[in-house]
Formats: sequence, C-alpha cells, structure tokens
Amino acid sequence: MIHLRTRHDNILEYDICCFGTRFRESSRLLATPANQKKLEKHVKQMNAELALGVFDYAEHFPESKKLEKYARLRRAKQPDQVAPLFSDYAQQWFERKRHEWKVSYCEGLESTLSRYLLPEFGNTIVSDITLAQVQRFRSKLCERVNNEGGRCLSNKRINIILVPLISLLYLASEEWDFEYPLKKLKPLREEPSDPRPMTQQQVKAFLNAVPRNWHDYFLVRFHTGMRSCEIHGLQLENIDFEHQLIHIRFNYVRGRLTDVKTPKSRRDIVMTPTVAAALKRTMNSRAPQGNFVFNFKGGKPVTMYEVSNKVWYPTLEKIGIAPRTPYVTRHTAAVLHLAAHENPLFVSRLLGHSSTRMLYDVYAPYVVDAVRNDGSAFERLMQ
Repeated sequence: MIHLRTRHDNILEYDICCFGTRFRESSRLLATPANQKKLEKHVKQMNAELALGVFDYAEHFPESKKLEKYARLRRAKQPDQVAPLFSDYAQQWFERKRHEWKVSYCEGLESTLSRYLLPEFGNTIVSDITLAQVQRFRSKLCERVNNEGGRCLSNKRINIILVPLISLLYLASEEWDFEYPLKKLKPLREEPSDPRPMTQQQVKAFLNAVPRNWHDYFLVRFHTGMRSCEIHGLQLENIDFEHQLIHIRFNYVRGRLTDVKTPKSRRDIVMTPTVAAALKRTMNSRAPQGNFVFNFKGGKPVTMYEVSNKVWYPTLEKIGIAPRTPYVTRHTAAVLHLAAHENPLFVSRLLGHSSTRMLYDVYAPYVVDAVRNDGSAFERLMQ
C-alpha cells in the first residue's frame, strides 16, 4: 500500500510498502490543502495499479535512487514472471551478439551503453521500459548544450544512440513475452549533412602548402577518394604497378587491421599516372620496417591524430580555408571526378558505393562550384 505522509519539515512524501519493504519518496511539495488533494489522487492511482499488479516504480519516480533496490526485490519475489534488469540483459545481449560485429563497432557500442543507456535505464526491469520513458530520455539528449550554447548531439547522433536500445528491447520482448514498447517511436528527422568539398583551386593550394613529406599522401587521397581507414591500412602487396591497380582489402581502425567496411568497399582502384608516380615516390622514401605503404616511423601506419591535428588542420588554417574534417578529401574526389565528366558508374565504383544514387543526392549540387563553368556550353549555344 501507498500512503501520504507529512515530514517534519512540512514536506509531503509518499510512504510505499512493497514486497515487505518500505520506501519513501519526497514529493518536494509543501503540505498545503491544494497539494494534499493533488497528491491523494496520485496515491489513489498508484494503489489501484498495485492491486492490478501493474505498478511501475520507474514510471512514477523516474529519478529515484531506489529504482535498483525495488527492481531487485521484485525480481527476487517473482523470479519466473519478471524480466531481468536492463543492465543485466544488456550485458547478456552484447555478449551474445558481439561475434556479429567488427571490433571497432563493439567498442563504439560499449561506449554508447556505458555513457548513455545504462545510466538512464540500467536499474529498470527491461519489460518495464515504456515509450514515454524513452521519449523523455531522448528529449534530455536533445536539450544538452555545449559551452557555446549549441546542441551537443545532432538528431543523427541521437538516432544512433537509440539503435542498440531498440534492438535490445525488441529481442527482450520476444524472449520474455511482453509487448514491444517502441512500435510508435519514430526517428528524429535528420538534416542532410553538408559534405563541404573543396574546389580544384583549393586542392592545389593545399597540396602546395602541406609539408613535403605529406604531399603524396594527400594527393592520393584527393585523387582516389579513399577513406582514412583504407589508405592507412594500405599494404605493400595491395599496390600492383604491373596492372596499375590499388587493391582495397583492409581498414586500419583504432590500432587494428580489419576487413573493409562493406562488400562494395572491397574494390580495385585504377591508378592514374599521377597517383602511380605519387605511390612510387612514397614507397621509395618510406621507412623500411613494416608492411604499410604510408609508414613514416618505425613500421607503424599513420594515425588519424597525426593526420588531423599535426597536418590537416594547420594546413587549412595556413591557406585560409574554413575547418572541415579530413574525410572531405573523399567528398572532394567525388565532386571533381563528376566535374571532369567521368562516368558516374566509374566514380561510384572508385568510392566503393553500392549505387550511383549517392552521387546525385549528395554531390551533384557541388559540381558547379568545383569548376565554376557549368552553364557555359548553354551560354555559347544561345549566343
């Protein structure tokens, strides 16, 4: 049963007795007649839920520090009827599924669980998680701001955070025979990202300004559109000068050599004479140890920290280009190939895309800015 009490400091509190244990929760409201009447209605509702066996402690007291204690008592009293705590089930789920994922994805997932999901839902019985609870959690993520007053997390990032929660709850609902609570949860609308490719002139300025020992590394990136993990994982046997091909077979991610991102990412890039010359210069000047093509020290491949903080951003600042991530080299390669009137199918295969759709959806609007002469053929015709 649940009763309403007045504390010594004249604050109303809930006196809850469940599973032979007493819980107290403050209402943070003064014991006025109006507040008394309001909270008595709440008490009546909770007692009715207790009688029906549907009382959800987390729903009524979502910020309570006693959630874990209540959940464990409930599990102990009804072991055959009650699903496990979210924290326990999440660990089981992760261990059962991890063989399906790459190491880098597992590390990212562990970070999402420990940083976002476990602090919010860890002490809740998995079958008690409701749509309203998830929506409140998502709202809190949307409201996070940084020191400049902007949002910490984009809609896309929040949708990604919720992916393991959705997958976990769906599987739990099947195994513990409860209704999946997120049927009506729609993903947040994601604003299309701006690839911010560089123009032909900006690429030339960058290559002229970048330190000499990094020139060929970035030239290959701008000309082939390879991902950072692909060029960092490029090994000597992946370079075929006889057939003028670069074989994309591995990624180098977080200090590990792994398989490529998708089946389409496993591809052969045709070397142009410029790229072939850059690779020959690189392989003649690289450190003799190790098997990586871009190896500037002791046989180890370059890292994103070296590329970004020591070379990429300082060079952008030097030539007066607004900051953007090194991944822009890939976007720039796509736009400049299209601007040069290369076959879209060739460009799609060059980048390892599954279809040409992304070229038209993402890159086509930037082609005009790449060469600054779109529309000139029409102009000459009309004149």
